[in-house]
Amino acid sequence: MRLLSFDPSSSKTGYAVADLEDDRLSILETGILDLKKKREPLLYLYKELNRLLEKFKPDKVLLETPFYSINAQTLIKLGEVRGVVLLACQTFNIEVEEFTPAEVKICITGYGRASKEEVLNMVNSLYKLNLDSYDIADAVAILHTYIMQVKV
Repeated sequence: MRLLSFDPSSSKTGYAVADLEDDRLSILETGILDLKKKREPLLYLYKELNRLLEKFKPDKVLLETPFYSINAQTLIKLGEVRGVVLLACQTFNIEVEEFTPAEVKICITGYGRASKEEVLNMVNSLYKLNLDSYDIADAVAILHTYIMQVKV
């Protein structure tokens, strides 16, 4: 099964593509879609999502739900980004599964209020990676959460 996960953000959206075979995850590609310096960030995001969906043809897209204690303006911008991700997935008729930040942190670190640094360290340790981006680490942690929930 091919999976594509996104850690949506109004400034940087991290992603990870992986194949899941026999409960084993093989990471194919990771990256960041940097929206900060784009003149039309949502259009850029939509085009890049379409490119990734076309290139990798995932069976399922995994997405982190918003964290509600941030300010209203940030939540609105995040909603716009999430809407673009959901639209792109619907365009390709790809199922989306969502996880809360606490679910992801519990699955990857065992603690629902883990820091970004703890998530990054655990992702690097579990998957023998050398990531330095929290956005990409979160996308990989979302993949890990899916695997752990499928096994249960």
